[in-house]
Amino acid sequence: MKKCTNIFKTLFSTMLIGTVAFSTVFTLNVEKAYAEANISGLEDDSVGSWENTEVVDEFGDATGESAIRSVVSGTFSNTATAESNLTVVAFITMGVPAYSSDFISDNATLIRNTLTYPTSAYNVQFRLLEYDKTPATHLKSDNMILKTKVGEDVEEYILIGNEDNSDLLVNPVIMGVTGFERNGELLLKDLYEGNDVRCIVEIGSSKYKFTLEAGNFQKIIDENDLEKPLDAEGQEQRFKDQKADAHLEKAESVIKSKTDFIATYVNHTDADNNYESGYYYFNGHADEFEDLTEEELSAIFPCRFRYYLVNPVLVGTPGAGELYEYDAEGNTKFLGSYGLDDSYRTREEINPNWPEIDGTWRIENGELIRTVTSTKAENKYKVKSLDHDGYYLLCGTSGNGPAMMIVLYNENNMPLHEFTEE
Repeated sequence: MKKCTNIFKTLFSTMLIGTVAFSTVFTLNVEKAYAEANISGLEDDSVGSWENTEVVDEFGDATGESAIRSVVSGTFSNTATAESNLTVVAFITMGVPAYSSDFISDNATLIRNTLTYPTSAYNVQFRLLEYDKTPATHLKSDNMILKTKVGEDVEEYILIGNEDNSDLLVNPVIMGVTGFERNGELLLKDLYEGNDVRCIVEIGSSKYKFTLEAGNFQKIIDENDLEKPLDAEGQEQRFKDQKADAHLEKAESVIKSKTDFIATYVNHTDADNNYESGYYYFNGHADEFEDLTEEELSAIFPCRFRYYLVNPVLVGTPGAGELYEYDAEGNTKFLGSYGLDDSYRTREEINPNWPEIDGTWRIENGELIRTVTSTKAENKYKVKSLDHDGYYLLCGTSGNGPAMMIVLYNENNMPLHEFTEE
């Protein structure tokens, strides 16, 4: 993708729906970042169409970046006037990546809080010029709404002003407190599909009416190799893909082989280990983890094993694990649990009322199937090789990745094959 402007590089480090706390980087007001991007210098036939324009700094010097803009005419009304002349300059810039490895912290709680509200691929911004020259007045705290109509479909978007009387940004948030949020990229999708978008901006008693014409919008997006605007489902999937890619990048910085993968989860008291990375590392290298055959499974089970969490750690203690035994009669026995410091407590010590047998197991069609006594639910697993004796991945068959890494233990509750890094 060619680089469209990215002046919002750290814009969304903190964001709350409805009220937005911006970083100081976002200082796009009328006389600064787009000081030259008004209607002056435009040819008559360019009004209403879309074009690339240079971004300039507060001194009027070109930054080497560009935005897409369109200038359209409309009308505005308020308590002092009705249907007066309005010029609207619409700017489109590339948004902040919804999920970036720059935001990833080793602390899972911080990850969740920092990235609660991912943003769309585009920023859509309006400059409203009353009487074709005077910026519309508003307080940044005002409730500002954009209503659009395409065909018979009417939608509403939140507008955000960084400063009083500044340009207005269409809410860029993908997923917020109440679920999927309408954002500027959805508006651009209508334009990309060749639909003119009729717009009404409401700020207090003021109402601004104009139409964004599809015109050459699709052509300018395609010719500049920019990302095709996506619908809600597509944006959510893009966010998930970006998240997985970013975590894989982080994972591969600490896990570079299956040996590292094993060490991360077995040597779980090492403070440098990144427990969350195991899930993404596995999924990024899934073809390197081979399923065990039914014959190989039968040679391993029954067994006694300890498991280590491989899925992202959101609750609980990473690496603590529990000790189970799958006996020859097909019973699943819970034996005890390990703490983060490797301390061990038996089932009786934890809760003397817990039953010794809490389920059954069997091997069927190359899968390990466990039935939990309390729920009667069957859990099906694939067992994958780690090319190291006594170490395996126990993975749910639903495609959600690994649930746990299992390490075989002997009757003295010691690892059957002590792991040492090569």
